[in-house]
Amino acid sequence: MMSRRVVCLLASLACANANMHSSGSCPCVHQGSHLTPAIYDNYPEKKPAGCVTSGAGTACTEFPGKYKAMKAIKLYGTTCAAWDQMPDTPWYSYCEIKNWNNPPDWKHNDYNWCQQPWCYVDSACTGDKVASSVFKGSSVAFYSYKSCGGAANCYTGIAWEKTFTWPTGCPYNPHGGTGAAASYKVHAAGNCACLYQGKKLDTSLYTNYPSEDPAGCVASSTVTCKKSPGMYKNMASIQWYGTTCAAWDQMPATPWYSYCPAGSEWCNYDFNWCQEPWCYVSASCSSKVATSVFKGQTAVAYYSYATCLNTPNCYSNIAWESAPVNIPAKCPFDTKDTMWQTAKLCPAWVAKPTTQTSHARVAAVAGFAMILALATSLI
Repeated sequence: MMSRRVVCLLASLACANANMHSSGSCPCVHQGSHLTPAIYDNYPEKKPAGCVTSGAGTACTEFPGKYKAMKAIKLYGTTCAAWDQMPDTPWYSYCEIKNWNNPPDWKHNDYNWCQQPWCYVDSACTGDKVASSVFKGSSVAFYSYKSCGGAANCYTGIAWEKTFTWPTGCPYNPHGGTGAAASYKVHAAGNCACLYQGKKLDTSLYTNYPSEDPAGCVASSTVTCKKSPGMYKNMASIQWYGTTCAAWDQMPATPWYSYCPAGSEWCNYDFNWCQEPWCYVSASCSSKVATSVFKGQTAVAYYSYATCLNTPNCYSNIAWESAPVNIPAKCPFDTKDTMWQTAKLCPAWVAKPTTQTSHARVAAVAGFAMILALATSLI
């Protein structure tokens, strides 16, 4: 009988929730998957009761499918991220930077919550869940800031209140510092700030890059391209990829999701990096790591794990290496390092099951055709 892990490797979409979340009382219930149409088509519930969406009668302020047309709705709340500052999400209008020369004061009580990462959690979770109105009545009726590294909820009873008391841990400023050294964001301030926080990637990045590899392969009828311009442009999540701190490579419809199939042994050298948050940073960032996703341009040539709550780099010189070297002390990474929800707790490195083939080799064999098939199936 084919093992469960091999099934997950070959049909990762069907196993999107396999082996996920044993790391805490309030895990992200949709980590490694998208929200389903059953949620965003059928919720939130109508409000007020008896209201109508057209014609005579009391107009609804809330109604089923209210947010279904938003482009990023499948991603919203699935894993830890500062979702409300991400374009094309339900509450973005409250956190939008309308003037980039004069952005909101993120330490202000009306805006600080915008920068807090959160994810949807199960209704059975106790202690740190917050009721959500976005899909009220559905299975994602609660979310949590504490599941994503927050010391406290800096929103409830604080935002838009004339009188309030900051709880311990608020305003949210996880990297500390004051003045220009304080970001009041999930990422560090200065040279290591997330380049696209509050934005989408420039369209030119995913339509014109990466550069073809090998050279001339696009025009050739005999040479298969390993990389080609626009190879990721049809992926449903590409516009937001790497814009803020999130475990992007565990997220469906992203360039490296095929290397992080659901059900992987997340505590293994080849897969632990998959559950780490990161974002694109400038070339001057001291913790930068080179990326090949959009190779050929310089705008997003680097990313950083460390800028996201000081997450260790458990990828470089570790993944797919026969003899990993210079391993940071905090690797393998898990929730206990930064209180950022991960798919699994990893107190120590775990050997990869013999039934689980290294996806690096699988990808090398399947090549570009596999990536296109994955992208098509997720849209």
